[in-house]
Amino acid sequence: MNGSLLKLSSFGTLTVLVPFALTTALFLCGCASQEKKDPTDSAGQIKMGETYFFGTWKIPKNDETAAEWYRKAALQGDPEGEYHLGICYARGLGVPKNEALAFKWFSRAAQEGNASAQYELGGCYRLAQGVRTDLPKAYLWYNLAAASGNDDAPEARDALAKRLTEDEVRQAQRQSQEFWNKSK
Repeated sequence: MNGSLLKLSSFGTLTVLVPFALTTALFLCGCASQEKKDPTDSAGQIKMGETYFFGTWKIPKNDETAAEWYRKAALQGDPEGEYHLGICYARGLGVPKNEALAFKWFSRAAQEGNASAQYELGGCYRLAQGVRTDLPKAYLWYNLAAASGNDDAPEARDALAKRLTEDEVRQAQRQSQEFWNKSK
C-alpha cells in the first residue's frame, strides 16, 4: 500500500481503507466495540439477574451470576434486589442456602414495602427460617403483604389466624396498621 486511504475497486466504487494500526487502536480502546457496558443502576442489575435466573435462547440459566446481579442491586438498597437476593439465599440458588441471610434481605425489602418480601418474611416467622417462630409476627407480615397486594397473603394470614388467640390477632392487626400508616 502506498499510504493512500482511498482506493477504487474493480467495480468502480470508492473504498476507504483504514490502516491496521488505527483499527487496532480503535478496537483496544473499545471505540469500535459494540459491547454494552454492565448496568450500574439497580433496575438494570435486576434485569440482568432475571436474564441469568431464567436464561434466554442466547444466555444460559446461571444461578450464581443471577445472585451476583441481585446482590449488586441489593447493596444499592433496591427492595426488589433485596427480595430476589433473599430468595437466592432461602432456596440455595447460586449461593449456599442460608436462612439467616434470607431473613436479613427479606426484612430489608419488607420494611421498604415490597409485598413479596413481606409475604416471605411472614413465612420466615411462621416456619422458624432464620429467626425463631413468632406466629403473631408472621400474621403481621402476611397482613401487610395482603394490604400491599400479594395474592397469596390473605389465605396464609387467614389460615394462621386460626392458630392465634383473638387478642394476638387484634394486636398483630394494630401493629400492621401502625406500620402501614408510618410507611405511607
